[in-house]
Amino acid sequence: MDSIIRGANWYVNEINQRLRSETTQLPQLSRELMPVVMGGGWFSLELPAEVKPLVAEFDVNGVHKDLKTRFGREPGDWTTITYYESLLNVFPAASDGTVNTTTKPALTGRVVFLKGLINDYDQGGMKGMKPSGPTKLRMSTIVLYHDIMNGETVHKFDIQNNELIIDGVNYTAEFNSIIAA
Repeated sequence: MDSIIRGANWYVNEINQRLRSETTQLPQLSRELMPVVMGGGWFSLELPAEVKPLVAEFDVNGVHKDLKTRFGREPGDWTTITYYESLLNVFPAASDGTVNTTTKPALTGRVVFLKGLINDYDQGGMKGMKPSGPTKLRMSTIVLYHDIMNGETVHKFDIQNNELIIDGVNYTAEFNSIIAA
């Protein structure tokens, strides 16, 4: 077992959400699939296409002006969300799968940068004198998703700069150099 979350926090722009945060749901990474049937074939196949639009959801306790005013913005007036995790590797293993019993559990870090728009802001209601639920924020129109673990880029989807990086490999570098003016 590795990468057990030992602590997490998130910021909207530069505002710490530590004392407000209820739940955090980072974007689901999923690709569009195109059905393909070979001519004269008996079987179908789905080929992966582009990455589906990303959506992140966050719940906070209470209503906060600095978050509420992020709703209704237009493209270009982006909201940046930064999510931090402290991950614990309790069974450090060698590349061959053997476990080194002399090594102590290790902490690693993960940072996810999101840039997009808060397009849904669902305020919690009241039940008597108490809130009936948290305020739900939904970020979509995400133009940047940058997931970094231990200082290495795992995924970077940057629509504005047309960058697709997976495990440190820039899959769009050649294409971008060809179209550069």
